[in-house]
Amino acid sequence: MSDPQVPNEFVDGPDQEPLPETIEAAVKNAIAAKTPQRIELRPCPCGELSVTLMMDAAPNSKIGRATCGTCGTWGVDFLVPRSQDQNLVGMKAAEAWNEAPRG
Repeated sequence: MSDPQVPNEFVDGPDQEPLPETIEAAVKNAIAAKTPQRIELRPCPCGELSVTLMMDAAPNSKIGRATCGTCGTWGVDFLVPRSQDQNLVGMKAAEAWNEAPRG
């Protein structure tokens, strides 16, 4: 038989409530981590300075295509991250767009 005076390390004790300032900081950090970053895009060779990308990346595909939202002609191919996370896909498309040679 076990001695009732010996504490059992596997018995759950009452949880302590986190401090309000700890919760507030955790929420702010979580929101900041989820907020998508704005990436500056280089101009399109068609002459458009304010570029928006149209992205085409089929589910489970390895390669996606990003084209200029104005002309719809000039574009780049990019590798789609395995996670298929939309923020990461957008970042990879923008990275490929900005690194593509122009001229």
